[in-house]
Amino acid sequence: MTGIADLHLGLPGDIEADVPAIESGADDLDRLRETMLGDAETTDNQFRTASGEFTDLIAWNIVSASSTELMAWEEATRALTYGAATLRLWASDIEAYRAERANIQRRWDEAKADAQTAISDINSRPNMHGSLSSAVKVEELETLRTELLGEHSGRWETLMDQADQAKKDLRDGPGKATLERLVSAGLLTGVQLTYLGDAVPSMVPDEPTGDEPPAIVNLWWTSMTEEEQRQAIEDHPELLRDLDGIPAAVRDELNRVHLDDEIARLEEEVAKAEEWRDAALGPWPTGGAWGTYHAMKELEDRQGELDTLTTLRDNLADKDADRYLLALDTENRGRAIVSNGNPDTADNVATLVPGTTTTWESINSQMGRADNLAGAARGVDENADHAVISWIGYDAPNFAEAAFPGRAEGAVDELSGFQDGLRVTHQNTSPSNNTVIGHSYGSTVVGHTAQSDGGLNADEIILVGSPGANADHVSELGFAPDDVHVSTAENDGITGLTGFTHGPDPTDPDFGSTEFDSAPGSEGGQWPLGPAHSEYFNKDTPSLLYMGEVIANQH
Repeated sequence: MTGIADLHLGLPGDIEADVPAIESGADDLDRLRETMLGDAETTDNQFRTASGEFTDLIAWNIVSASSTELMAWEEATRALTYGAATLRLWASDIEAYRAERANIQRRWDEAKADAQTAISDINSRPNMHGSLSSAVKVEELETLRTELLGEHSGRWETLMDQADQAKKDLRDGPGKATLERLVSAGLLTGVQLTYLGDAVPSMVPDEPTGDEPPAIVNLWWTSMTEEEQRQAIEDHPELLRDLDGIPAAVRDELNRVHLDDEIARLEEEVAKAEEWRDAALGPWPTGGAWGTYHAMKELEDRQGELDTLTTLRDNLADKDADRYLLALDTENRGRAIVSNGNPDTADNVATLVPGTTTTWESINSQMGRADNLAGAARGVDENADHAVISWIGYDAPNFAEAAFPGRAEGAVDELSGFQDGLRVTHQNTSPSNNTVIGHSYGSTVVGHTAQSDGGLNADEIILVGSPGANADHVSELGFAPDDVHVSTAENDGITGLTGFTHGPDPTDPDFGSTEFDSAPGSEGGQWPLGPAHSEYFNKDTPSLLYMGEVIANQH
């Protein structure tokens, strides 16, 4: 009789493909294109200047070339651009298949282990029919094996279709479907499609409504002339200032104007609140003690908001920091997104997702953490450009709400779209190395987003002080274990709150991620989390130094 130990899933062998080699080939194509064009993907004059510089490297004076030869030059540019993007897409498809394959194998291993445990438990009890129970478990496992092998077969067929399409795209150039995939994945920018003249007309809306994916927004933006872009800025400032797919410099310009308007509004509200306060405290007070309390509270709240915005304006004025205001909404808990460094030109881009009780008024403290992270990355690689984004882009929970997944689920579309937007607005020839850092409940947001239909467009993720990532195993996040970095300080009170509604502690060895060291952190403090929960970003701590290495692409 077949026993549980004799059962094996029997997945076929993994695809024979070297993803680093594929990505290296894409980098080689990019470097050749850079040699050909320099920074000349904008105007015909620059294009011809670059071609003149390239003449020294080849026995062909393209500056005085015929129209046929110029067309060949342009076709070489197109082939290199699309070839590099297609190779990266194929590498991404392979990684996605391998992640799903690993998840299928893990599900089988866990089911088999659970069945063996159950049979051992039954056999340890007297008068239990162990052989009968074993047969039932074997039958259940055989049914599961059939289901899992069917899932793998379907995924393998998809991968083979993608392989065939990649071969065709490399040979003939990408068609509409592949172009749309490349744009959505951030592997082709709107600038490149416009420059190469291959933007599919149906992909470009007359005007965005705010519901389009960032890739389409960026394609719309880059399809316009500079004059048309300025007109769009004048016509739709409220839409464009917080629209993923619009360049960081444009969003910054619009949001700084909005910031000044908000400061002016709050200055008026503070003045009115002062009049109310004076009336409540005057010789003929109105409203009694309750009215006085409300007058004082109104003034305190409005003054606090005004102080936050004036401090933000001062921080943005620091030219050494090179900051970009990407979103600002002061209604209720609101939104505030600031990048330390230009994410559209940086080599490495990190997004910091905060946790419980964070509101737009937390932006200045979050920027301090981003400053420390950027400094740590510069300490690792001072020759690269790093951008670290303080992302208060969702309605964070209060302490009571943090026990439930609702706020994390509500943040999924926002975080997924923002990360997609970073890809499509990036201006460098090679994609940036993108990291998403989830702190506290922010790590739960990262986990939900990584497992969503839209996914999380990043190369690495970091989870610190995490109550759980809504996953039982790292493979469910869609990232390789080496690309999921986790740490929890010894004295962080979050250690007593994991394993409940948000899944197991990501630092548990069984979770399968890559754990790194944090300082023990301060002892005691206010229940339930204590000061250690907020010390991961302090200067010169092992956690900050490690995160700087990840941001700088050194892990």
